[in-house]
Amino acid sequence: MLPKGLPKLDGFLPEQPKEIFASPGKCIYCGSSNDLSDEHIIPFSLGGKLVLEKSSCPSCAKITSDFEQTCMRTMYGPLRILYSLPTRRPKQRPKKLELKVKYRPEEKDWQTILVEQNRFPFLITFPYFDTPGIINEKPIDQLEGAVTKKLWIRGASPYYSFHDLLELLLKDLHAYSVFPESKADISAFCKLLAKIAHSFAVAKLGLSGFKSTLEPLIIKNELSNCGYYIGSTYNDEPPKNQLHELALLEFKNIEAILVKVRLLSKLGTPTYIVAVGKRL
Repeated sequence: MLPKGLPKLDGFLPEQPKEIFASPGKCIYCGSSNDLSDEHIIPFSLGGKLVLEKSSCPSCAKITSDFEQTCMRTMYGPLRILYSLPTRRPKQRPKKLELKVKYRPEEKDWQTILVEQNRFPFLITFPYFDTPGIINEKPIDQLEGAVTKKLWIRGASPYYSFHDLLELLLKDLHAYSVFPESKADISAFCKLLAKIAHSFAVAKLGLSGFKSTLEPLIIKNELSNCGYYIGSTYNDEPPKNQLHELALLEFKNIEAILVKVRLLSKLGTPTYIVAVGKRL
């Protein structure tokens, strides 16, 4: 039987050290200087504490907020609940979550029941991508847009293997089968990666330090060339004892400025490489 109270996960993920970067004086996406607000480089809802001051206009902030919320609520909502990641609306977090179950093998349809957070079979999902085309020197018009051929999927509980958790849950529920679900919005996730990499490059190099190429992807939803600028590693990587990893990278014979993005690296997630532009 599953314990009624599994160890709390509030402190399992390390905190990201806070760092504030000076305002570039205009919106880093469109160049407007009107009514600028601070930009979290990695979303606040993922524990991001790197802040670029006064760097996003209301129009662009609305666009980036929309795709961030899509990722946070669909792909990482349950994970954020499990690990008590920040939310601006803590009272709205559900104490129970919907799970599909079958009680007999002959049943054709799944039933939906409510399961407590600490017994729920959470899944973590990240898409894999090919190496960015700019690194492989592939023609930009021969690459696909925001698509993936493979997903990185893991059970989220650090205290049980996912298989063991399911077996215990089946016994507790007196069920024949359960159907954990995981969602991945690839377009929204690609825009999130582009936004993180672009804002990090601005924080480190300044707007005058490079010629950016990602604004159309971030603000205008132009994802047809996504595979040229955004890619990932395909190999399994060991966890790191930090919440997120961000770094500027250099590759021989490549003029582009590259940013390494690894979200929730404590959980052994994939590393992404994003080409943000060319150094001036």
